[in-house]
Amino acid sequence: MTSQNEQITALIEQTADSFDGSIQSTTAIDGMSVIDRWIDALDENGDDQTDTIADILEDLKAELSVARQNETPDVESIQELLQELIGETQSYMQMPEASAQQTELQRLVSTLQNIHTQISA
Repeated sequence: MTSQNEQITALIEQTADSFDGSIQSTTAIDGMSVIDRWIDALDENGDDQTDTIADILEDLKAELSVARQNETPDVESIQELLQELIGETQSYMQMPEASAQQTELQRLVSTLQNIHTQISA
């Protein structure tokens, strides 16, 4: 994944920018689009650790798709998936491969924590 530092850094910035502030201002299409880009990037450049992150994102995407159709999201499931995503991202940050992206990954974790907090409120 480190060979794709610029692509991942740009994706982290785009994610943070998309969800900066209130998640209420982000459309479902924006959120799904960001998730799709992450899944693609992780599938192309990932390893075993990032495969786990991609799997969580797939589950989150499925949960959000159901929520969009029913208009009644399963907030508890979404919260659990976000918590898993935060944990896996933090775990990945501890790996030597991620050392060049520590600042960006911390920003991503902060963004995910912000989303989690807003959903929990």
